[in-house]
Amino acid sequence: MTSSRAEDLWWPHVREARWFQGKGRDGQLVSVTPLSWLVPPGGDVAVRPELALVAYPDGDSELYQLLVAYRASRSDSDAVIGELDGQWISDAPRDVEAMAAVTALLGADTILGDADHAVTVRVVAPLPGTDLTPRWYPGQQSNTNVFLGTAGLVKIFRKLEPGENRDVVITRRLREAGVEDVPDVYGWVEGTLDGVRYDLAAVTEQLHDPQDGWGLACDACRTGTDFTAHAAALGHALAAVHRGLASDETTIAGDAIANQMSARLDAAAAAAGALPPYVPALRRCFDALRGRAVRVQSVHGDFHLGQTLLTPDGWRIIDFEGEPLKSFAERQAPDSVWRDVAGMTRSISYATSAHPDPSSEDALNWLTLTREAFLGAYCGDQTQVDGDLLSAYEADKAAYEVVYETRNRPDWVTIPLRAIQHVTATVTFDGGNHSHAHL
Repeated sequence: MTSSRAEDLWWPHVREARWFQGKGRDGQLVSVTPLSWLVPPGGDVAVRPELALVAYPDGDSELYQLLVAYRASRSDSDAVIGELDGQWISDAPRDVEAMAAVTALLGADTILGDADHAVTVRVVAPLPGTDLTPRWYPGQQSNTNVFLGTAGLVKIFRKLEPGENRDVVITRRLREAGVEDVPDVYGWVEGTLDGVRYDLAAVTEQLHDPQDGWGLACDACRTGTDFTAHAAALGHALAAVHRGLASDETTIAGDAIANQMSARLDAAAAAAGALPPYVPALRRCFDALRGRAVRVQSVHGDFHLGQTLLTPDGWRIIDFEGEPLKSFAERQAPDSVWRDVAGMTRSISYATSAHPDPSSEDALNWLTLTREAFLGAYCGDQTQVDGDLLSAYEADKAAYEVVYETRNRPDWVTIPLRAIQHVTATVTFDGGNHSHAHL
């Protein structure tokens, strides 16, 4: 265990980080436990993963990864956290020299340290033999990305769960199934603490000249530009992903899905004061699933425009970890493909917020055309829109969004609330014709 000063130094940084998911919960960083050295002391910089345990008043706790660089003298980098036991410590992903030393380890299978505090590098394909100079990506969300030249990407997982990381598992599975709408995987890094495995990072293909789907859609809505061709391409890409993951398809009772949604709604209403007035109407939306069998399989789990990138080779889908606020068990469980479809329709609705007048006829027409292009391409000639499932998943997603915005972007909470107000006022339960309600 590191000195107690480590907790004091890191906590102001952790609680303000975008990847910290415990905002608004009155947590406290109680311990910082190091794993094995990736880059041992003796040179200009040493690097190791350290696991930060955050505890909350309700008895819950979360584990986060700090990738820490140690130096004998202070650098000028804004990555510096402070001084600890005569060493200057930094957030290693933002330290070029530290990440260059880590990158040098990613070319071969390696086991570092003892069984209780080990770090293991797994390689499934070699990184391209080009310039791999690391560059921290500042637009962070739930993880931290470091580009390696123009060829590779190291995704450093921040919030850790025991076992294999879903993003690594699903992306590898899709590539092995021949799906090219996702990045290739070169390898990953595991950590072991007291016999428990955690995936610490993934090493993947860096997509060339990517354009963020969220930004493109917002620009299109703001300027009144047609986005239907892009929406259709995204529908085709999502359909390919679902086909690639369909080998584990099974059925579960719609009552079970409705119960899960209702339980999440109760938790969301307790966390976001704006939700309780809408709980009865939202629950009726979930109840439309009761009494039916629902096909489920592995899905993306957190699909939206921000998880898509337009490249010269077409659209690519990224980040298969699932919704950050869900439990590990929830994210691992199979789900209906309509969760992913609803995630995108909700995201398309969000993009109208970029319009000068989001409630204008122009903005709503853009939404209708874009949404229908996506749904039409996703369904193709083989699938019909399941109105009950789509509406239920859209409502479930909107309730989640209210909690997320309340905790992270309070000024944006009106966006999902406006959607909830709309669906509770307009959705009628007529045996499946719900898909015309634009959440």
